[in-house]
Amino acid sequence: MTTEMTTHERVRRMYEHKEADRVPITDSPWGSTVERWRREGIPEGVDIGQFLGMDRFASVWADNSPRYPYRLIEETDQYTITTSGWGATQKNLKHAGGVPEFLDFTVVDADSWREAISISTVRMRSY
Repeated sequence: MTTEMTTHERVRRMYEHKEADRVPITDSPWGSTVERWRREGIPEGVDIGQFLGMDRFASVWADNSPRYPYRLIEETDQYTITTSGWGATQKNLKHAGGVPEFLDFTVVDADSWREAISISTVRMRSY
């Protein structure tokens, strides 16, 4: 009988091209997917990753966007329309998974790209 490995042991063995108890599993399900799983029986308040036996990974995110201001333009029961730090105007459905519907972009040509770079550089200096 084999004992269950930790995430660290499992990933280390994967990178060493050695057998492990199983393949490491990680995921980031859409909110609508989690809503469905809850309707189908995963209890409220239970950690989805732990419930499904996923491995735990830490991550560090770097914001390399031009840092355009986030704005909520419209919100309904079904969707939100927002602008992102990338200057994209997008529609996100609240109860259905998928890629946002991109409606407009701030950076559309060489001049707006230069403007984004100058905005980003000024904001980086303020940190």
